[in-house]
Amino acid sequence: MTGHPDVAEISDLAEGILPSARTTDVRRHLGSCALCADVYASLEEVQSLLGTLPPPAAMPDDVAARIDAALAAEPQPGVADDAHVSRETSAPVGRPAGHPRHSSTGPGRKDRRRGGRRRIAVLGAVAAAAAIGFGSVIVSSLTGGSQSEDTAQGQQTALADTFSEGHLKDKVTGLVADGSAQNGSRTPRSFGLESDNGGETAENHVFKQPTVPECVRKGIGRDDAAIATEQGVYKGKEALLVVMPDAANDTRVTAYIVESTCVDQPAIGKAKILLKHSFARS
Repeated sequence: MTGHPDVAEISDLAEGILPSARTTDVRRHLGSCALCADVYASLEEVQSLLGTLPPPAAMPDDVAARIDAALAAEPQPGVADDAHVSRETSAPVGRPAGHPRHSSTGPGRKDRRRGGRRRIAVLGAVAAAAAIGFGSVIVSSLTGGSQSEDTAQGQQTALADTFSEGHLKDKVTGLVADGSAQNGSRTPRSFGLESDNGGETAENHVFKQPTVPECVRKGIGRDDAAIATEQGVYKGKEALLVVMPDAANDTRVTAYIVESTCVDQPAIGKAKILLKHSFARS
C-alpha cells in the first residue's frame, strides 16, 4: 500500500471492526512503519485503560430529556428541520473494501477532521471516566467516615463481649455461689412478728428472686424461679444470662444466654437462645 492508513482505519483495526480486506494491508504497513505502529499501540493502551474503569452511573431521565431538547434545538447541517435527533448514534456505515485512503504526509492527514473528531471522542471518554472515578472518591470520602466509625464500633462491641462459651462455666459457678452466700446470710422471720419489747416489730426479710422478663421466659420455655441472672454482651449482641435449676437433676444447673432485645422491643415476642449449657452445681 502507498502512504499511511487513516487514523480511523488504525482505530477500527484496534477495535476489530476493520474489514478483512483492509486488515491485511494495514497490518503489513504497521510492521514497517514505526509511526503508525505507535499510533496503534496508543489506541490499544487507551482501550485497555477504559476496560478497567467501572461502568458509569445511569444518566437521570431529566438530564437526558434536557440534552435531547438541546440537541433537537441545535441546527444540524445537511439534516432536515423535522428530522428526529437522539442522543443515540446510528451504526456507522461500513466502508467499501479495497479502497484505501492514500496520504503522503503521515497517518490520518488526508481526513484530519474525522481523525480529530475520533481523538476528541476518545479523550472525552477518558475524561468522563476519570470524572466519574473522582466523583466516586469524593462520595466515598464524604460517607466513608461514618461507615468506618460504624465498623469500628461493631468491632469494639465484639471485643467488649462479657459472655463467652469458654468462660461460661466460671461465670455460672460464681453467680451460683454469690446467690447461695446471699441467701445463707439472711435469717428468715415472720412478717409482722413483734419483738420482746412489745413496741417494735422485728426486721422483715424478703428473699428476692432474680427477675426474668416475660419474653425471656417464653424464649427458654420455663416459668420456674431462676437462680441468678446477669446482663451482658455475647458475640456483639445485648444478652441476658439466666441460670436455672436443672429440670432433671438437682445437682446441676442450666445456663441460658438469650438475646435481650425483646425486652425493649415487645413486638419480637420471645427471646432467641444464643447458647445453652448444663453445669454441675458447686
